[in-house]
This record gives sequence, structure tokens and C-alpha cells, in this order.
Amino acid sequence: MPVWSLSCPIPFQVAPRTNNSLSSSMSILTFVTPVSVSSPKLWAISLYKKTLTRCAFLGIPNSNEEYNDIPSISSSVTTTPGIATNVRRRNDMGEAGVLGGADGAAGWRSRGGSGALNCGVGVLQLMAPSQAQLVPVLGKITGWDHEQVNKREECASLGNEWVSITGSDQQLQFDVLPNCASYIQVKLRRVTDGGDHDVAICEVTGTGIWDDNKQSVLWLSESDDAGSNQSTFDHWSALYSGQLRDEGII
Repeated sequence: MPVWSLSCPIPFQVAPRTNNSLSSSMSILTFVTPVSVSSPKLWAISLYKKTLTRCAFLGIPNSNEEYNDIPSISSSVTTTPGIATNVRRRNDMGEAGVLGGADGAAGWRSRGGSGALNCGVGVLQLMAPSQAQLVPVLGKITGWDHEQVNKREECASLGNEWVSITGSDQQLQFDVLPNCASYIQVKLRRVTDGGDHDVAICEVTGTGIWDDNKQSVLWLSESDDAGSNQSTFDHWSALYSGQLRDEGII
């Protein structure tokens, strides 16, 4: 199984919980898979509910709250024992939740504040084989514990300093790891409860590769976006869970 991480900005409603000391969150994702190859391209990602990255991506202020934007069950979503104690229902965030309506007139993205536009956007990073040592940092530590362990600093100490890039839309800014096998910019479309994880359906808005010369991500045109096709990667070019087992990391 290929190893993916998600980097996303920390929006205004989550930032106070981190004492406004962090601008981005980054975590290993448990599962990542494409679910649609026609336009718009959709991917499913799983977000562990106790992580800061999950809260930042979904725009949830703390890990004790549930989020589900499916109208038919939003009024009766039950909490996950031992994880969530409150339910944040769809109508608390506007009819379209964090996503906003088709015209962008509803949801947290339209509620003012510069951070509002940072909800539900991020960059998927397909890790490279040389980045195996980052998995314990990004996958076994939550950003909520940033006062004890700072992921940005830990990655830098391992030779993978986070790099600030401009997104494929030439507007949003993201912090990413250098030299990943592939980069996929996504925006949130729908969320459903998956027990101790949330399952998010995301639309692909850009695919890129690392540019050594510019030390940044080179975003590709639609005709060149082979980087979003997992079949083009093998254990030589991308990090797989088998390597992590062989090295005793998992």
C-alpha cells in the first residue's frame, strides 16, 4: 500500500486551539484511493479523528466533535465512543457545511476572516522511499501535542524541511515536504463517518511533481497529470507499507 500524507492550512476556527502558533498541519493518512477517473476526479481519504490535520481540513475546532455533511443523517449522527462527545450538525455550519453551496453562499468558507477560505483544501503527498523515517513523526504524533513535539522541526532535523509553495490555482499557499513522489491538490466535497476515522471525498484540483531546480512543486497540465495515477509508481519510486514493515517502522 502506498504511503500518503496530507498537508493543509490551519483555518481561523482551529488556530486558537494551537495558541495560533502553527500555520499548517501534516499527517500520514491511513487510506487514500481514487474513486473516480472521469472529470471531476474524486479521491477518498481517511482522517483519524484525534489528529489536528483532520480538524484543520474539516474546519472542526477540536477532536471531540463529529462532522458529517450528509443531510439525511446529520440530525441523528451518533458519537464514536471514547472519541467524540459532541456532534456538529450540518445546520450549525450552514446548509452546505464547510463546503459551501454551489454558489459559495453558505458554509464556513464564506463566513469572513482570512482563514475561512483555508477550510477543506490541502495537498496529498505520495511519500518517497527515502522519507520512511518521517512516518513516525507524521503518523504517530498528533499536532495537538505541538508543545511537546513540533512536526515541522522534527522533519527539518531529518533533512526534510517543509517548503512553502503556491497551489495549482496560484492563490492558496501550502507547506509541503520536498522530493515527494507526487503531489495532488484537493478540495473537500463530502464527509461521512467511518468509526474512528472520517472518510472525506475530495476533488482533485491539481497534480504536481517536485522540481529540483526551483525547489518547489511543478503543477502539471491535465494532459500531463500522470502523477495522480498510482499504477505509475512502484516500490523504487514511492514509499510502500511493505518497506515500513521491513524496516520495523510499523
